[in-house]
Amino acid sequence: MSRFDFSHPPFDSLSSAEQETLETRADIVYYPDGAQVFGPGQPIEALYVVIKGVVCELAGDEAVCRYRAQDSFDARAMTAGQTQHRFVVEEEALLFSLPRDALLALTENNRQFGAYFYASVAKKLGLLAQRAGGRELQTLLTATVRDAGCRTPVFVDAGASIRETAQAMKQQRSKSVLVRDGQRLGIFTTTDFRDIILDGVDSAEPVGRHCQYQLLTMDIDDFLFNALLLMTQRNLRRLVVTEQGQAVGILAQVDVLSYFSNHSHLIAQKLERAQSLEQLADAARQITRLVEILSGHGIRPLQLGRLVQALNARLFARAWQMVAPPALQENSCLLAMGSEGRGEQTLKTDQDNALLLRDGYAPDDLAASCDAFSAALASFGYPPCPGGVMINNPHWRLSCGDMKRRIHDWIHRPSGEGMMQLAIFSDAEAVCGDARLLDDCRTCLRQRLQDDAGFFSRFARAIAQFDTPLGPFSRLRTLEHQGRELLDLKKGGIFPLVHGLRSLALEYGVADASSQQRARKLAQAGRLEPALADDIQEALAFLLQLRLDHGLRQLAAGREPDNLIEPAKLGTLERDLLKDALAVVKRFKAQLQHHYRLGSF
Repeated sequence: MSRFDFSHPPFDSLSSAEQETLETRADIVYYPDGAQVFGPGQPIEALYVVIKGVVCELAGDEAVCRYRAQDSFDARAMTAGQTQHRFVVEEEALLFSLPRDALLALTENNRQFGAYFYASVAKKLGLLAQRAGGRELQTLLTATVRDAGCRTPVFVDAGASIRETAQAMKQQRSKSVLVRDGQRLGIFTTTDFRDIILDGVDSAEPVGRHCQYQLLTMDIDDFLFNALLLMTQRNLRRLVVTEQGQAVGILAQVDVLSYFSNHSHLIAQKLERAQSLEQLADAARQITRLVEILSGHGIRPLQLGRLVQALNARLFARAWQMVAPPALQENSCLLAMGSEGRGEQTLKTDQDNALLLRDGYAPDDLAASCDAFSAALASFGYPPCPGGVMINNPHWRLSCGDMKRRIHDWIHRPSGEGMMQLAIFSDAEAVCGDARLLDDCRTCLRQRLQDDAGFFSRFARAIAQFDTPLGPFSRLRTLEHQGRELLDLKKGGIFPLVHGLRSLALEYGVADASSQQRARKLAQAGRLEPALADDIQEALAFLLQLRLDHGLRQLAAGREPDNLIEPAKLGTLERDLLKDALAVVKRFKAQLQHHYRLGSF
């Protein structure tokens, strides 16, 4: 049995041979209370891992960090060969001493291990945050359609009769055929055959008259996750697979589900087939379980959020269809906002929604339908928004004309409350109904925005509302609460990144609601340095991952998820990554403060 525990990062990224090489060079050393392990002016010849005891890192007389069992120190000092800090034993310590030369040799051959010591912030966060689940299973982010395999398509000519087509399907044991009509390619399925029988169509008619020619396709080397997402969004049972533009196969839902152990598409089908709010509530509970499964398989929050967004959109749409009369559905647009609108929600959080109504349409049963919808979402596990940003609040169910007047007020009569409401609206995405109503209001917003530096400064000012919890010497700043030292991930890190990107997107006309897409589009437009855009995306992904992991642990313990983590309970690697992520937050905030001249307020 190994005397060194390689299950903790970054050592879990080493191969068996690499682990054996490192273990043969490791020593065990003992230090009594008050002993200094190393300090300024001393050469750093080893990385230390705590077996037992406590070692305190000091900058002058200030404690920067404390290291306990399984923690390692100090990777930065070991890489540089020197340090400005002192590492002093608070409780007698037994340590593993890992020689510097052995570690540096491993960093040259193991990219993931080397990232811990040398990589840029974006690369380090990107490589190390994806390590979970990557060794035994190809995740949804790396598996391709080719990996899952697809079925050889059955082709028929458009002039073939429906009867001949049915015979071909029976002989090939296929539930679909691809129909060639000159340069066009269509698809005919068992569902189409059922509808033809019910409509009394003559089986001698050409199949080309009854197939679908607007095909949704997926390249064979595209990510399987994208196929899963498209199936979930469109409620599809199959996709046509192409290679170099030519149809080469059919990817069925069972192919995807047999490759992965999750049931996202089945959840989507359950939502579609639900006949009552109780059945929808059952499907909503399964979404949380799906998040837990996929997170355990290494799916990162920004990608996972897109899948959850697609499922939630279906859930909200079905709920609205059950409580609102058809006329109201046709003359309105239901909006999701906040993290749900951005596609960054994984676990259930407060409701953030609104309703746009066609001008001149004012049904008598509007309030009752909106009250029923908000109550339904609460029964699904989405608690009411403390700020009342829900359609059961008349303030958030407006005609297009009223919304345009409100947009005018937000811009020309700015206030703190108005800036907050504009921020909420700028993340809106259409869930169901007439999406043109939202497009119309967004067009109004773009047209009314002027080159007004004062307005954009007022809008961006919220980034300075909360301090970044990272002090001098990369010390994490925490607040004591009921005997625990806590750090608020949302206020200290997530919100400044999200709102900073939102502010720049609003200023430069980037229409995307996703923070990830906003960062990319701003970089492409030359409005954000590409390296900083990469760092922001990876920092946000890591902070969201910490929050998701924390939330899942709270749910398992029977508590409601929150944003308050205890840094002392994080491992060395996670603490280092947290410091790196918060350093990105500070750098981005500094750039925004300069860009918007926030220091003048």
